[in-house]
Amino acid sequence: MNYKIKDNLLGGCLLLFTLLLTACDLETSGNGKLDGYWHLEQIDSISTGSVNNLSQKRLFWAFQAKLLEFSDKDDVNAAYLVRFSHSADSLILSEPYRFDRENGDEALTDAAVLKPYGMNALIETFKIEKLSSSKMILSNSTFRLYFTKF
Repeated sequence: MNYKIKDNLLGGCLLLFTLLLTACDLETSGNGKLDGYWHLEQIDSISTGSVNNLSQKRLFWAFQAKLLEFSDKDDVNAAYLVRFSHSADSLILSEPYRFDRENGDEALTDAAVLKPYGMNALIETFKIEKLSSSKMILSNSTFRLYFTKF
């Protein structure tokens, strides 16, 4: 094969590769290790020292972009959507809605329904104690929550 054909072939491959990368919408949320599907495995009460082992329940937090979904795959609790913001060491949850796409997501006025997911108020601030690619620990003045990435 002569050099001119090799150069044209290489140039064509590079052009095709560039076009493929351009066609892919490689959007990132900036959430780093937080993004994804997290299994809520344990909630500890900071004031009483009690431990609630949830490892056999299927309660999940799913982070994507600026939206967090709480879901119960055992269908005991309803699903909820919550807006969130985070920095290196804090996570702020706000604006919770009952997840109901068919009838319109309904804004919550009572945070009591969120308690199974570890949220006690309509606006909740957690300290991020640990965040790795597989484990997360969040805490506030009431609870410490333990997660494993699913």
